Amino acid sequence: MGKIQRAGFGVGAIGAMATVAVLAAPSASAFVINVQLASNSPIVGCADVITANVDVTGDLVPVNFTDNGVSIGSAAPSVGVNQATIKWYPKTAGAHTITASQPLSSKSIDVTVSPANPLSSGSGGAGCAASGGSFG
Repeated sequence: MGKIQRAGFGVGAIGAMATVAVLAAPSASAFVINVQLASNSPIVGCADVITANVDVTGDLVPVNFTDNGVSIGSAAPSVGVNQATIKWYPKTAGAHTITASQPLSSKSIDVTVSPANPLSSGSGGAGCAASGGSFG
C-alpha cells in the first residue's frame, strides 16, 4: 500500500498545483487597440466621432473617453465589431489629447482643434459641414 499511497499523493499534488495555476492565471482582460477621430480637422463646437477599437475580450467592458483628462463619457463596444464610439464636441481650440481606456489599457491621440467659424450657426452649422465633422 505504501507505493499506491505515494502515487496517489503525487497525482493529488499535481492536480492541486494545476488548480492553483488556473486560479492564478489572469482573467480575460480588455485592451484598447487604438483610438481615432472621424475628422482630420476638428472644429470648436462641431460634432466629431471618436472610435476606440478593442480586442475581443474588450467587448464586455465599457470604454471611457477623455479630452485632456476631462471625461467625455463612456460607451459599450459593439459586440462582433469590437468598437466603441462616442460623439465629441470640442470646447476649446488648440492641442487636445483624446484618450480611450478600459481597466487594463489605454490609447491616446493628439489632435489640434481649430477655432469655430464666426459665420457658422454653431453645432452642425455651415462651418461644421465644411470640416466633415458634422454628424447627425
